[in-house]
Amino acid sequence: MAKQTREQKSKVLSKIYLALLFAAGIALAFSFQAAKKNKAVNIDQMLDNSLVTALTSNGIEQKDVLEQFAREKKEKSVIYNEYYKKIKLPGNKKSENFEPILKTLARNFKLELSKTTYKKGSFKYVFLDKKRIYSTVVLVERD
Repeated sequence: MAKQTREQKSKVLSKIYLALLFAAGIALAFSFQAAKKNKAVNIDQMLDNSLVTALTSNGIEQKDVLEQFAREKKEKSVIYNEYYKKIKLPGNKKSENFEPILKTLARNFKLELSKTTYKKGSFKYVFLDKKRIYSTVVLVERD
């Protein structure tokens, strides 16, 4: 009789274990779907990290950054950051050297790159898509 009770408890525990595993699987599947929906939101942060990495690996240091900030934007139910950086290029660097790097970043993130040329050797690059601006980089050449 005790053997039957143990077997019944074992069966019940097995069923509970399977139900918990099933519930965990469903929760995991929903978390992947939520992550997929939020992927667009993370583009701003990933782009800024990649941009900082690209700039520093090409000789831009913190002392060259004249101004930088992040502005939080809200569009319907989506909250994202719009980044801005103004950089004074070191004497041995030209803005033309950075354009291919910025174009590659834009292509990697499937974004457009807009370029505006100002007098006195300043260039503004804007990373954007049809809905929003993600990052603006202003490169100022030394006098």
